Amino acid sequence: MVDVETGKKTPEQLERLLDELVEGIKNAKTPEEVELLEKKAKIVEDLIKAYEGDKDLEQVGKLVEKLGDVMENLIGPLKDLLAELYSPDRIEAMGRSVAEFYKTLVEAGMDKEEATKLTKEYMDSINIVKKLMESLGSVMGHGKEQGNWWMKMVGQTPKKPGNDGEEGA
Repeated sequence: MVDVETGKKTPEQLERLLDELVEGIKNAKTPEEVELLEKKAKIVEDLIKAYEGDKDLEQVGKLVEKLGDVMENLIGPLKDLLAELYSPDRIEAMGRSVAEFYKTLVEAGMDKEEATKLTKEYMDSINIVKKLMESLGSVMGHGKEQGNWWMKMVGQTPKKPGNDGEEGA
C-alpha cells in the first residue's frame, strides 16, 4: 500500500482503506468499535488531504521553475537593451543635450534655480528607460521603490532615494 516512488500511500489505496473503514463502521457491534473505526477513518481522510496537498506543492515547484526560465529569458534581453541605451556614446549625447538645455535657459535670462529645476524635469523626460523601469516596478507592486528593483535585477545601479541625479551603490 506504499507508492515506491514517493514512499507514501497512493490516493486509490487510501480511498479503498477509507471505504473498508466505513463498511466496518456500518458492521460494528459496539459503540467503542464504531468510535475506533471513526478515528481511523479521520486519520485516513487527513492522509488523503495531505497527499493531495503534496501534489499541489509539486505543481507550485514546477510553476516556480517555469517562472524562473521566463524571468531568465526576459532579463537577458533587458540587460542587452539597457547596455545599448546606456552606452557611453548615448550617455554623452544625453549629457550634452541636457547641458545645452540648461545653458539656453540661463542665457535667456532665467533664474539659475528655476533653470536647474526645469533641466531636471527635462532630463527625466528624455530618460525613457528610467520611465519604463519605474512603470514596470509600479505595475509589479513595488510602490515607492518603483523601478529600482528592476534596475538592480538587470544589473543597473538605481538612484538612492532623496539624491536626485546621484547614483547609488
